[in-house]
Amino acid sequence: MAASASPMASQLRSSLSSPLFARRLAVPKGISGPSFGVFPTKRISSFTVRAAQTDKPTFQVIQPINGDPFIGSLETPVTSSPLIAWYLSNLPAYRTAVNPLLRGVEVGLAHGFLLVGPFVKAGPLRNTAYAGSAGSLAAAGLVVILSMCLTIYGISSFKEGEPSIAPSLTLTGRKKQPDQLQTAEGWAKFTGGFFFGGISGVTWAYFLLYVLDLPYYVK
Repeated sequence: MAASASPMASQLRSSLSSPLFARRLAVPKGISGPSFGVFPTKRISSFTVRAAQTDKPTFQVIQPINGDPFIGSLETPVTSSPLIAWYLSNLPAYRTAVNPLLRGVEVGLAHGFLLVGPFVKAGPLRNTAYAGSAGSLAAAGLVVILSMCLTIYGISSFKEGEPSIAPSLTLTGRKKQPDQLQTAEGWAKFTGGFFFGGISGVTWAYFLLYVLDLPYYVK
């Protein structure tokens, strides 16, 4: 047993006394000595990037409307430009001084007149002699469906006899008359006007295309 262990002990003693193993071991020299690092560490360099500070004030292109962040709306060069504000204020949905019935007629006329063309050119009977009639009837059917959807929305959103839920103040704090469209009676008028205007728009488009036989592309 001692004879078999002596070669192993001599081999271990020779490996511990080798120069390579001696270089990897660090001999402590007390508290003031160097650390116990086995391999030399690499120095990692770091730098910090900071934005340049200028004395000139910067102009904010997008900012809260009226300087109030609690409104939840932003002013941008597009939404706050005079041209865009004029265009939006002339849409039927934002002309609060106009009767809801007339606003519905205007919206319905535009939709009914423009719906005929896609149904004529893309309908299933587009390559037959009945393309005009079928497209016009399909457009009229879509107007009826949209009118029913407006009726359902009005019944579920507004109650009879309640005042308008529209705001009575502008964003600048100026008082205004609440929009009567946001009432049950006003929405009913808008829906009726939309139905009448939509059917009238479809009829007018069919009259121009297939009664007067005007040379339009959608025929």
